[in-house]
This record gives sequence, C-alpha cells and structure tokens, in this order.
Amino acid sequence: MANDAEDVERLIHVTFPDSPAIPLSEQELVRIWALDMHWLSPELSSEIIESLCQTGWLIRSKDLLSPDPRISPNPPPLGWSPIVRRLKEPPSFIPKPSMVSKPNLKPKSDESQIQLSTSHEYPPDWAETNIKPMISWISKESGLTQKEVVRRAQRKRRALGPVTLWFSLSLVAREQGLEMSAIMELIGEPD
Repeated sequence: MANDAEDVERLIHVTFPDSPAIPLSEQELVRIWALDMHWLSPELSSEIIESLCQTGWLIRSKDLLSPDPRISPNPPPLGWSPIVRRLKEPPSFIPKPSMVSKPNLKPKSDESQIQLSTSHEYPPDWAETNIKPMISWISKESGLTQKEVVRRAQRKRRALGPVTLWFSLSLVAREQGLEMSAIMELIGEPD
C-alpha cells in the first residue's frame, strides 16, 4: 500500500513540479501523461484522473485539477515511470501527521500566479531574482499571457528534467523568435 501511495506522489510531483497551487485542466493532464511523457493512453489517463479525484489525491474545482496541498513532495528516481495498476486503483489520500495544511489562495491575475519556489536541496540560482521581469518581457514581446509563458516553461521543465526556470523561460523566448541578447540582459551575470 505504501508503494501505491508513493507512486501517486511521484506522479503528482512530476506533473506539478513547480507549483502545485497552479491548477491544470483535465485535457492538459491527459496531454502531459499521454503525449508528453508517453506513459498512458488518453483514455487511461482520463480514467486515472477520475480515480485520483475520487480518492482525494486530486481536487477538481471549476474544470481545473490540482493536487491536495498536503501531499508530500516525492521526486522520482532517474528512469522512473508509473505502474498503471497502482494508479488505476490508488489508495485513499491520507495526509501525513507532520504535514501542515497550506492555504489554497486563488490568484487574482496572471502576475499573481507566478510563484518562485526555493529549495534547500539546491544552491540558490543567481538568475532567480530576474525571473518575473523575464516572464513580463516575454509576455509583452510575444503577445502570450504571463500564465501561458509560465505554463510553456513548466512544460519544458517537465520534458527536459532538471533545468532551471530561467533556462526554460529562455527556451520559450527562443521558441517565440525573441531576441536572445535581450534575454541575456534580463538574466544578468553571476556575482
């Protein structure tokens, strides 16, 4: 049973790596699991989403899905892929006693949805302070909303693995045909 819960925690960690507070639509989850990760078929992805909602792992709100905020982060080992039978019949979510409930605040605008997270596992990134200006600039220059810029950057991070947010934002800018010298100016130089 512990392995089943661990598999679900890992799936959620990979699916919502940057901010579990930013919900995704069911179609986005299906696309990530079926097309981006090649783990499941679209039909099976929908079935698993329903199972995870019924057992409390995912919370459905206005056609958007987000993980329960009390789920412990559980990064998977290199080469991990989910075991389908564990996801089809997941155990009910039971928060660990040491986990403190985090309030789920609804953001009011695209800009308020941009959340920078810090981790004690990794050294601070020198370009981290310039992420919000990068998002704003990419949004303004490309015509995409800030939320869409962040979503595309997160998708790149999921696809590429351990890359920084500023690097994935740079890839989004490049994909949009923006001038990379401007991105370099926004990132700055290490101290």
